[in-house]
Parts: sequence; structure tokens; C-alpha cells
Amino acid sequence: MPLSDNLFQNGGRMQVFLAEHSGFCFGVRRAVKMALAAHNSNDDVCTYGELIHNPQIVQKLEEEGISVCKDIEHIKGKKVVIRSHGIAREDLELLQAAGNEIIDATCPYVKRAQELVSSVKDLPLLIMGDPDHPEVQALLSYGGKQTKIIQPGEKPEFQNWETLCIVSQTTQKLSNLQELVAQVLPHTLELRVFNTICNATTQRQEAALQLAKNSDLMIVIGGKHSANTRVLQELCQQVTRSFHIETAAELTPELLNDAQVIGLAAGASTPEEIIVEVYNQIFRIKGEPHSVQQIEEIPVYKEESC
Repeated sequence: MPLSDNLFQNGGRMQVFLAEHSGFCFGVRRAVKMALAAHNSNDDVCTYGELIHNPQIVQKLEEEGISVCKDIEHIKGKKVVIRSHGIAREDLELLQAAGNEIIDATCPYVKRAQELVSSVKDLPLLIMGDPDHPEVQALLSYGGKQTKIIQPGEKPEFQNWETLCIVSQTTQKLSNLQELVAQVLPHTLELRVFNTICNATTQRQEAALQLAKNSDLMIVIGGKHSANTRVLQELCQQVTRSFHIETAAELTPELLNDAQVIGLAAGASTPEEIIVEVYNQIFRIKGEPHSVQQIEEIPVYKEESC
């Protein structure tokens, strides 16, 4: 039963639900924890590139004294935290050669994908993902001369492969991987598909989509450069009105309009405090005296919610 059918049971008041599995994933939580632990040693600590795709967290880390370093040639004698998306093999070797102490906060799921790419680097290999994303760029560096990136929806250059391998960016939609497999299978004698999509990503997408189907409006919260957040918004947009915001400051009365059932979903790099701020801001805009202090107080949508 759609949640909107239960409005009369709620006195006709607006309802706001949070999708399951929203916010920090294991890999992001681990990376932030490792960066803070490295800094507590009082050593000179930096991250190579942004640790995660959330500017608010990156700013907080900088306020703690954990800077973002981008010019690899000038990083020497530091503790360097490798971002959760991983870095190119060549960059890692340069950092090590410069006498830096490496704190590898690469997400274990991304690390597994890197190892798989390396294990088949002498074979034709397609990496499905966003070519501009640091995770995909890093994966490419572990491949060989026959390794190529293919974007979701892009048609591969068909040839008769004797053997073809496929890996995916960890935050991609499973349907994108399945579509690529279906396209190349008739042209391949042996197809090796490594499902490198993170299970938490799939769970987050399924939960957001289910909530979107039962909402008048979906607010998807996360960094503008967060690939997994953009995918969430694209999925939700397929079934209901949906907007991608980074902070509560982007909410307006016009955006909320006359929505009575509002769903919230958040990307893997979105901290709990931002989700709470968005939830409270919705009620402030609507002029309803309701707020929470912790994310645990926000109603989580499940099938039994309706």
C-alpha cells in the first residue's frame, strides 16, 4: 500500500522517511577512522586527493590538520593516507619512493577490484564505469595494453574475443553490468565476469528505489562529485520527482512544493549530521514543530512502514 494512502491515519500531516542503508558505508567509515588515527600520532599527515567525495568531511579533516595533497612531486617524508577510491599504481610507487609512510585507506572492495584487474592484465579487459572517476582511473593503471574503459550504455567495439574479462566500478548499477554482459557474450568464446559491485551499493540502491516508489518526492543527499549519490538520484528520478542536494541549505519551499510523503536517501560518503540537518530543515520550511537530534530518531522506511 502506498504511504500516501495512510495520510488520513496520520492526520493528513506530512511524513518523511529515510531509506535503509543511507549514509556512510563501511569503506568510507574505515577511511575516515584511519585518517584520524594517523593524525593522532602527531606526525605530518595528508591525504593524496580527497579522502572521500564529501566536501564537508574533507573540510573537517583539514580543520583537524589533515591536509589534501595533490602535487605528488612535493609530497616527501609525510604520512600519506590513500583515499578510499584508491590511486594509480604509478602514483603509489612514487609516494613510496619519496620516503613517505603509506596509510592505505583504499576501500577493501576497490582493492579487490584492483587485484582482479592485475591478475588478468595480459587478457582483453573491459572496465565498466565513469572514465573521469578516480576509482576507475586507478583500476586502469593495474591493467595492461588490452585494458579499456567502457561507460554505462556505451556500445563496445565488437570483435570475436577468444577470452574477455569484465570488471565494474564498485558503485555502478547491477543492471548496467548485466547489459554489458548481454552485449558481448555472443562475441566471446570465454567470458570472465567479476562482479566487483559493492553489496552495500546494491542494497542502498534497492532501498532508495523502493522508498521512491512510495513517495511524492525524493531528496537524495550527497556530494556533487559522488558517483554513487548521482546513481541514487537517477534511479529515484525514474519513478518520482527527485532532487540531489549536498546540504540542507539547498532546500526551498518551491522544491518541497505540496509533497506529503517525502523520502530521503543518502550516498555512501554522506555523514549522519547532514542527513539530520536535512530532515529538520524540511519540517522548518513546512512550519511544523518537529526535529530530531540523531539519525536513529528518523523513521526508516521498510515494507511494514505502510
